[in-house]
Amino acid sequence: MANSYRPKNLGLNRLISLIPMSKEFRPVWLLAYPIIVTNMSETLLGVVDTYMVGQLGIIEIGAVGLGASFAWLFYLPLGGLAIGINTFVAQSYGAGKLKDCGYMTWQGLYIALISGVIILLAIPFVPLIFALADPSPEVKSLGINYLQWRLIDGPAFIIAMTIASFFRGISNTKTPMKVGITINIINIILNYGLIYGHWGLPRLEVEGSAIGSALACILGCGIYVVLFFSKHLRKYGNRDIVYPCFHDCVRLIKVGAPIGLQRLLDAGSFIIFSVLISRLGNPQLAANQIAIQLMAISYTIGMGISLATSTLVAQYIGAKNLVLAERSTYISLKLALGIMGFCGLVFLLFPETLINLFNNNSTVIRYGKEGLLCAAVFQIFDAFAVIFIGALRGAGDTRWPTVVGFISAWVIFLPLTYLLAFTLNLNFWGAWLGATIYIYLLGIACFYRFRQGEWKKIVI
Repeated sequence: MANSYRPKNLGLNRLISLIPMSKEFRPVWLLAYPIIVTNMSETLLGVVDTYMVGQLGIIEIGAVGLGASFAWLFYLPLGGLAIGINTFVAQSYGAGKLKDCGYMTWQGLYIALISGVIILLAIPFVPLIFALADPSPEVKSLGINYLQWRLIDGPAFIIAMTIASFFRGISNTKTPMKVGITINIINIILNYGLIYGHWGLPRLEVEGSAIGSALACILGCGIYVVLFFSKHLRKYGNRDIVYPCFHDCVRLIKVGAPIGLQRLLDAGSFIIFSVLISRLGNPQLAANQIAIQLMAISYTIGMGISLATSTLVAQYIGAKNLVLAERSTYISLKLALGIMGFCGLVFLLFPETLINLFNNNSTVIRYGKEGLLCAAVFQIFDAFAVIFIGALRGAGDTRWPTVVGFISAWVIFLPLTYLLAFTLNLNFWGAWLGATIYIYLLGIACFYRFRQGEWKKIVI
């Protein structure tokens, strides 16, 4: 098992192998870089979407930013169930039980179908969500329309995530990378045509951005389904159709539900954070959206390494090699610290240049610079959080990160943000200072949990 997680050194892997890099980093990097490319392409898509909508105006960029954030309220908790598949598949793969990889994926697909239907049933309640958020009337009107169209890809999104988790669990991270890039190219083409009315398509502006993204996701799901049933995957039992098993579905939910809840708590706190900032004014909301999109570049690299860490830890646990599981985590941390630290340095040195790429409004640039300064400061601790959460997930230790995520985000982060931004009148700067303290605390807490070693005793 010691080397079974390593992708074959062919094609792009051969090119990657030429990059100067310590041998200890190379196995992690070969597994992580396709995930990073996938995440980067998704982040680039968000950047391009933000840019295209940003040309319409501040209100439009605020509406899409808020609407997209609300969409993740549905995607993240249910998508966590799909991510949990990775732990089961990777541990089965590490133990040499290949048929179990396909079997547990089938159980995950049944859960994904139900999850997708739940998302569709939530569409009529979108106006209520915006009523509770209470942004400006202009942002509310456009945001409701955006989110209702955006959620129609709910079932496709969860199914695609489930199958992607299967591929990553068996160390095939290049397939999700290729599919992800394909989806994002389709998305950009459709969004460009539907936002501005090019190529004979209607000019739908904000609505067009949502429809284009939803259609691209549905097409991508179709690609994933075809690939999952490929003949060369027969050894994993992908074509051995199985019926839902209540016991195994419960096992998946026990591991995946806390992942989804933790992701929801984290993203939900930043959504409330954006809602609070929207009450400071439209320039602050636009600056916040731009700063978050730029920060996402660094975060998605870290998340790519984190997913690779989850896979490695799970595979080594399946092979009953806890020493390598722990060692691979610290190697991943070094890699994340180097890359995310560099991104923080770029945020620190060139904030105005970066913000100006999206919007040249002087007020938006001023507030955006404040956000990027805070993002630069907390990059190192963000790396600690994502890597150790990834390692804990690979071991099946998913409940503890959920509890600490709730305390740090909802008991500390949001009240502190309100105190600094509104009570103490520190405005946008105060809000982002609260975010910085939150990331510091989360990173330290996750490091402490991993060092305790309780994850070594968990049986899923």
